[in-house]
Amino acid sequence: MNFRTIIKKTFILLLFFSSFTMSSQDLTDNLKAWTGASLSYKINEDFKAKLSQLFAFNVSPINYSFSQTKLSLSYKIKRRTYVEGGYVRGLFNDSNSLRAQGASSGWFNTLVVDRIYGNFSYKHDVAHRLSLRHKIEFQYFFPDIDKYKTRSIYSARFGYNVRKSSLSPYLEGQLFYYQGGIISDGIKRYRIKAGVSFKPIKDSSMRASIYCMIQNEINTDQLPDNDYAVIGTSLSFKIK
Repeated sequence: MNFRTIIKKTFILLLFFSSFTMSSQDLTDNLKAWTGASLSYKINEDFKAKLSQLFAFNVSPINYSFSQTKLSLSYKIKRRTYVEGGYVRGLFNDSNSLRAQGASSGWFNTLVVDRIYGNFSYKHDVAHRLSLRHKIEFQYFFPDIDKYKTRSIYSARFGYNVRKSSLSPYLEGQLFYYQGGIISDGIKRYRIKAGVSFKPIKDSSMRASIYCMIQNEINTDQLPDNDYAVIGTSLSFKIK
């Protein structure tokens, strides 16, 4: 059995067994732990397909918060310039609020909120070993949820490549624009994320990331703000 086959089977088993950790608990504002994994496949010089999975847990008490599965296809316009589109399935705890908004039943007593998205990203150098990536993303949700029908997100991410090392610390900021919900349209959320990515195994296609993040919502009118902090980890694998 070759290395690629082992990685594929490990990834599938991770998704399968993690599904059984779900328990009923509404989305809360307490500290969360996020863990994610992604597998990308280079179709040719311009196109790349990707499968990603994210699980979010409340830290105290420890229980399931939500999960997201993403399928995407990206196209390289030119060096460091990409467009991407895809589909995301979110699984949230069963609640009267989400049912009233039209969410359908999912696995293990969860409710489903789907979305499709498209984005454009561009990366350029700011200084020696320091780069900045801009990304603009548009998301359409179904069913419609109270806060928004569509979201637009602008992201700016600074990354630094440490000399003679796979270490790459980064700092990212995001602004979310909500539209089409029962609240007024406008910038309603921001996130600040800091972390470091690295290769845990030298000369492999695997890359890991450790990060922390804060999220705050603002001006959501009669609906409660969803503010929380995150400690997260992620692993990514590439198949050429």
